[in-house]
Amino acid sequence: MESKVNYSIVGLFVVLLLGASLLTAWWLYSGGSSRQYSPYLVYATDSVSGLNSDSRVYYHGVDVGYVDEIRIDRNNPDNIRIRLLIDQTVPIRADTSAQLQPQGVTGLSVLNLKGGSAEQDLPAAPDACCPVIPYEPSLFSKLEGGLNDTMVRLVAVSERIDRLLREENLAAIERTVTNLDQITGTLAEERETLRALMQNASRTAENTAELTESGERLLARAEGTMDSLDQAIGRVSGTMDTFEQTADRVATAAEATVGFSQAGERAADEISRQTLPDMSLLIRDLRDLSRRLSEFTTTLDDDPSRALFGGDRRAPGPGEANP
Repeated sequence: MESKVNYSIVGLFVVLLLGASLLTAWWLYSGGSSRQYSPYLVYATDSVSGLNSDSRVYYHGVDVGYVDEIRIDRNNPDNIRIRLLIDQTVPIRADTSAQLQPQGVTGLSVLNLKGGSAEQDLPAAPDACCPVIPYEPSLFSKLEGGLNDTMVRLVAVSERIDRLLREENLAAIERTVTNLDQITGTLAEERETLRALMQNASRTAENTAELTESGERLLARAEGTMDSLDQAIGRVSGTMDTFEQTADRVATAAEATVGFSQAGERAADEISRQTLPDMSLLIRDLRDLSRRLSEFTTTLDDDPSRALFGGDRRAPGPGEANP
């Protein structure tokens, strides 16, 4: 007896298997969970070799998303524009940065986020579709850049050494060494002379120090003299002020003297006009009085009776002398 195959059941089984396969593929593509993602941008400034789409994004070692797109920035070809999809529940702060990190020895790379200590969330860039996470060059890139700079400097040093070690430079160095040898020998021969020169230089330094001290003392005296001169100038200035005041007073006294002299002249004129004639009369009367007193005295001596009783003088008697 042959068994009959139910093709309806087989077709239903195939459809269910295909749906399960599609659901499993979608689940694997979405990261195995129903997480919601937010887009972010990163602009790398160095090589991103080993990083590709679907590369994982880690935050302190925890898988938080993946790389959605990688392309060269059309505005600045030196930058690589990387679009990330990160779990919405992950806090991306203003100080969060992204760094490319190699993954083992496979040659593949992932993006590692670090930081996030600030309380402020990462703001969206004004000219971008989503927030931009700052990029920090990886340690390998830093080492590579440092090695490149070191190699460039080593090449430059090597070229300079080559130029220094040319034949003409070597000959010049040899002549310099020979001259130094001769100078050293000459110095050894002139040892005593050099010692004397050093002693003279020491004495010269001591004399210079003494001259410096003398100069300082001289300057101090000069400063004192200048102070005294300033004081003397001040006193002379005061004396000149006093002299000007005295001159003003003398001028005032001279004006008063001139006025007094003019008054004296007027008084002398008045005396000449009125007093002198009276004085002349008085002197004449005094002379007349003096003459009369002289005559009276003579009369009194010769004839007292006449002086007392008056009258003419009598004639002398016999035996009397005729006066």
